[in-house]
Amino acid sequence: MSGELERSQAYIAAVLESAPDAMVIVNNQGEIQLANAETETLFGYHREELIGHHVEMLIPDRYCDRHPGHRLGFFAAPRARPMGAGLDLWGKRKDGVEFPVEISLSPFDTKEGLLATAAIRDVTERKRAEGKFSGLLESAPDGMVIVNQKGEIQLANAETEKLFGYSREELIGRPVERLIPVRYHERHPAHRTDFFSEPRARPMGAELELSGRRKDGVEFPVEISLSPLETEDGLLATAAIRDVTQRKRFERDLREANVKLQAANQAKDRFLASMSHELRTPLNAILGFTGTLLMGLPGPLNDDQTSQLRTVQTNGRHLLSLINDLLDLARIESGKMELRPERIDAQELLEDVAVGLRPLADEKGLELAVVAPHKLIEVRSDRRAVRQILINLANNAIKFTDEGSVRLQLSEEDGVAQPLVRFTVTDTGRGIKARDQERLFAAFEQIDSSAGQPYEGTGLGLYICQTLATFIGAAITFESEFGLGSSFVLELSG
Repeated sequence: MSGELERSQAYIAAVLESAPDAMVIVNNQGEIQLANAETETLFGYHREELIGHHVEMLIPDRYCDRHPGHRLGFFAAPRARPMGAGLDLWGKRKDGVEFPVEISLSPFDTKEGLLATAAIRDVTERKRAEGKFSGLLESAPDGMVIVNQKGEIQLANAETEKLFGYSREELIGRPVERLIPVRYHERHPAHRTDFFSEPRARPMGAELELSGRRKDGVEFPVEISLSPLETEDGLLATAAIRDVTQRKRFERDLREANVKLQAANQAKDRFLASMSHELRTPLNAILGFTGTLLMGLPGPLNDDQTSQLRTVQTNGRHLLSLINDLLDLARIESGKMELRPERIDAQELLEDVAVGLRPLADEKGLELAVVAPHKLIEVRSDRRAVRQILINLANNAIKFTDEGSVRLQLSEEDGVAQPLVRFTVTDTGRGIKARDQERLFAAFEQIDSSAGQPYEGTGLGLYICQTLATFIGAAITFESEFGLGSSFVLELSG
């Protein structure tokens, strides 16, 4: 070699030594002219073992026969480019171990002729990371598609193949628009540009109905989650695609069922409104005329007539109570009850309840007492709801007490933020067995009498009490001992 070439090689060698990759310069015969220290480290050869030898010594034996043809192709059309674009390339160390590489080629013109510079990078770690990433993609339950900024599909998992009916080879490198309905093709690139201009994890088309399109042209509803992915090749977009056909079908069926249910509820409301009048009006008339006869206003009655009329009256009252319970339950469960809070004189309300129930207590020979402090106690709540609860509790107390008394008591004590007002209904009745106490407030549950038979009624009284108490923000508690009596407490904020 001439002195000028030697100086030129020395300069080039200095540049090569500073490169982070293995750098090899080869002539058109495939002979290595120069190699840097990184090449020695990467391949395990000393520089003296490389210079003047064919470059095929650095590649696996299975590629050696084809490699000279590729080299001649490069020298026939020399230009800077990656070697084997889209292919997996391998290097071979001195000890025979193979490893994945990336190679960038560029021509180098000298007075001695054209040379080729190869920058060789060990991509073992990157391939390992890509393998892990690919494994994650394959294990994902959704279709996973990775797209570059041009909209070209870079990766797709097996679930994507299954979901859209395309093989992976039919997707890689193709526009992602082939996975969406044709009517959206024109608008989609603009949406993609918007994502890459402000990349962040987000659902695609929030609150919009999205559709995918299979290879056979069939469309199906999808949900798509987008997230940015930084790579050596630049920013990519990852799309997780889920087929929501079953969910949409379920939602449609649910909407249809709700429409039918609403219609049924409206029909029920109309029925209840009608029954409220059609059932209560004649019953009240029957009870009214029965009471008139028992009072002897039309004329005196003999004992048998009086007994029979009292049976009519008792059964009429019972039937009216059943109807009221069922109508109240329907009104509560349909949400037709409205809360109308007002200031209530608690003692006045308790006296009013006692006046209405005293005839029932008198019939059984029970003492019905009202116990209240000598001061005004007010509570803000819905008068009708509180009154209904107290009537039900007191009526139950009378019903299940054969002798003794029923006491309606009012008390007040300081609470954390405001006073607590308590209405307590205590009886000396039969009490409640321990096994019955857990289901006491359940709908349509009836506790057993001492004879082992359920008492008359719908089993709705206490359930309605508890529901109404929740409705007005109150609480009901109780204590009971079988054979000795019970005590129910309604507690409200003052």
